[in-house]
Amino acid sequence: MSDDTLGPRLPIVGIICVERVIVAVRDLAASRENWRRAGFAVANHENEFDGAGIRIARLAAGAVEIDLCAMRSAESESPLAEHLREATRNDNGGGIVGWVWGVKGAPAADERESGAGRAREPILLPGLSEPTTEAAMLSFGLPGVVTAAAPTGLDLESRRQSLSRLCGSNANGVDYLEHIVVMTPVLEDAIAAHEAIGVRCKRIREVGNGARQAFFKLEQTVLEIVGPARGRSGCWGLALMCSDIARAVATARAGGLQATEPKLAIQGGQIARIVEPLDGVALAFMQSGPRRDD
Repeated sequence: MSDDTLGPRLPIVGIICVERVIVAVRDLAASRENWRRAGFAVANHENEFDGAGIRIARLAAGAVEIDLCAMRSAESESPLAEHLREATRNDNGGGIVGWVWGVKGAPAADERESGAGRAREPILLPGLSEPTTEAAMLSFGLPGVVTAAAPTGLDLESRRQSLSRLCGSNANGVDYLEHIVVMTPVLEDAIAAHEAIGVRCKRIREVGNGARQAFFKLEQTVLEIVGPARGRSGCWGLALMCSDIARAVATARAGGLQATEPKLAIQGGQIARIVEPLDGVALAFMQSGPRRDD
């Protein structure tokens, strides 16, 4: 991992959460319907965001916002544009581009311009307490993943309530984003990159065939990073915690989607999956239960 990638290892003070996940889609109208079929409440048209040639529909997994982002103008000058274009060229027509870290207060100027916290030009996104928020795109040692940092003055419960008012209740009973799954070529680099910005690795697990998983947790959400990647690096999918997994599966099936029967999850509880990725995003529903030994 070169100094050009990370530079001096200065943390961004105050990362408290994954504030939102950014999903690239080709056709926003079709994507809204796809996610509604899976049981998600999508914010009304008047609450969509339109700026810098990108239109964003918003939904929620508890306190974490999920932004469905579509190019509105081929001449968009947003720093996100090139990443959205690349993601929508694949066979799935989209996928998770990356995420935005929620930072308690704004990063200091020296933190924004050095090391892993080196900020590029900001991206304009829909806000919660304000109509818009600026997120500073970051250089980051995680291939295929775009990250940014945005200040948040709201705690977990306040963000959850604000998103619930904005989007409504999820028919699938999704309560929160349990984990994001990321594939990376060199796991040690991913661990170092996160620890350089103050996000500590909680656990490493061997999964066989030379692959390992590293786990990082902020609030309710775990980043599960797997390496070495056997295919394309980048974000693979989301696991969403539900109050009733049978209800989540039934809702998806009623929407015309194929979903597997719930089964025991490795970490405990139950898990079920939507068979085909949704706009390139692999989705799993979970329900909590007693932890199991590895």
